[in-house]
Amino acid sequence: MIGRTTAGAGLVMRNYATVRADGESITLGERVFFGERACVHIWDSTLGTVLADDVTIARYALAHACNLGTGTVLAEGALVMDGAEVGPWALIAPGAMVPPRKKLPGGWVYAGSPAQPVREIAREEVERLARSIRAGAPEPEVRYAQLPPLDNGAFVAGASSGRLPLGGRSPSVTGYVSETALLAGDVQVGRDAGVYFGCVLKADGGRIVVSDTSNVQDSSILDVQGGDLIIGADVTVGHNVRLGRGRIGESTLVGMGAIVGNDVVVERDGCIAAGAWVEPGTVVKAGWIWAGRPARPFREIRPEERDGFALGRQVYVRYARAYTGAGGTPAAGEHPAAGQNT
Repeated sequence: MIGRTTAGAGLVMRNYATVRADGESITLGERVFFGERACVHIWDSTLGTVLADDVTIARYALAHACNLGTGTVLAEGALVMDGAEVGPWALIAPGAMVPPRKKLPGGWVYAGSPAQPVREIAREEVERLARSIRAGAPEPEVRYAQLPPLDNGAFVAGASSGRLPLGGRSPSVTGYVSETALLAGDVQVGRDAGVYFGCVLKADGGRIVVSDTSNVQDSSILDVQGGDLIIGADVTVGHNVRLGRGRIGESTLVGMGAIVGNDVVVERDGCIAAGAWVEPGTVVKAGWIWAGRPARPFREIRPEERDGFALGRQVYVRYARAYTGAGGTPAAGEHPAAGQNT
């Protein structure tokens, strides 16, 4: 839990859950629950996040700069984006994606990408499903078949976090790496780059390069086997992203919750939209947004969007410099940026 966070009584956070209020405020009501690898973040200096009483964020779900009403449930792998508002006692279905600025009335189940209402739901059913999530035995209606491993020991036996050798190779870090992240093998993190909370970067039989001024945001999993993943300079890899081997060109954006298969190439200035599923071997052309499940060319990136992507990268360079302070990664528990914003 980082920064300007106010939390009510009864808060529960499971392993690798992350609450990041390092650029705006987060307000959590009473009895809020976060499952394993759940993540809550803000839009720096623009939008905070408000979760009302009894909100349940299931495993590997993400609430980003949004408002969730009383009793709302984000099922496993669900994603709610900037400026969205979800009314009380709603259920966001497994893997669903609520786009920015959407206003969804309470008392409904929302599914798909983008999320659409599929049926009304009674408060009693939402409460029952929330109880199943909190008990660690989620019912089928809130389970997600696309979940990644939730225990870092599944990537490296016995591991929790830190920088570990693998196959005779060890990580090399110049930028910032959170102490809750796991780096294993030939992983290179460049100058003013950042790897944030709960991330896993595993290079097995290849290497992962996170070039200068790029960022890999919370709960993202880069699991590379038998090849390389080269992330160029000035790249943003959003929260809860999954990447295999491939090449991510300079000045690109991989949106929150995207799943990117092996041998994908994203050309310079390309973009993978939030929640997209990119099939293995795809080439995302320069200057284009790919979206959907499976992802397909959507449209060219607008100039104002390109400017917004660049501004977001600058924010993350500032984060990386703040967290590393005078040039060294903080020791466990030390967070200069968090202290400045608390």
